[in-house]
Amino acid sequence: MSYYIDPIVQPQLEKISGLVRKKDRDWVGVVDGEEGSGKSVLAQQIAKKLDPKFNIDKICFNADQFVKCIKTCAKFSCIILDEGYASANARASLTEVNRSLVALGTEMRQRNLFILIVLPTFFDLDKYFALWRSRCLFHVYFTKEGNRGRYILFPKTAKKLLYLNGRKKYDYRKPRSPYPACQFRNEYTVDEMEYRYNKSQAFKKRTVSNLARRWKGQRDALIKEMYHNFKVSSIDISRKIEDWKERGLSQREIQNIVQLGGV
Repeated sequence: MSYYIDPIVQPQLEKISGLVRKKDRDWVGVVDGEEGSGKSVLAQQIAKKLDPKFNIDKICFNADQFVKCIKTCAKFSCIILDEGYASANARASLTEVNRSLVALGTEMRQRNLFILIVLPTFFDLDKYFALWRSRCLFHVYFTKEGNRGRYILFPKTAKKLLYLNGRKKYDYRKPRSPYPACQFRNEYTVDEMEYRYNKSQAFKKRTVSNLARRWKGQRDALIKEMYHNFKVSSIDISRKIEDWKERGLSQREIQNIVQLGGV
């Protein structure tokens, strides 16, 4: 599939590719922007430039997929962690991302991987990765006329200062990038329909998972209230749950909830 790389960015990506391959390094970049701005498309184009073998299997939509991909992919692969779908809960979802990056930092270096994190705003990224682990930021934005296809490259030093100066107000103007605005086109480097399907499936699973966690928390809170404040025994709680025609909980499970915080 054809794709366009802005001539300002192309030599920078070639330099990055050479350093990772010849100097035994890894590389982490961030692509951010508003919903619908095209950040995922740009990330795919960057990934294809860095990794000519890049394909849809290297696009991950949650931390579990991301960890598995890092552990199984070949050397010099580019992996995209596309967190744009979780924009309403970016901070919570990035907690998993940060833990994954910390735990797999050594493995990423040994495999000489290129990592691209796609998210609504760079300022929600953990401080360590925003300042030190990531090497540059590609900030995608809409023009004043509402058009897509524009982004700004912030190299390492400018990216650090941007995070320190702009985080309070989510301001991308201080400092300004040393590079002029760049352009990209709406050209997917993987099958667009398959990408959209995978993304929608990940969103559905994430929504169900979040609801399940919330319901479990509400259940545990109710059980604690019954046990501690209304002095209902664990065996009576278990029987009551069965009366409601729901899957019963054993006395041991109930004790774990009231003593240890959950099962």
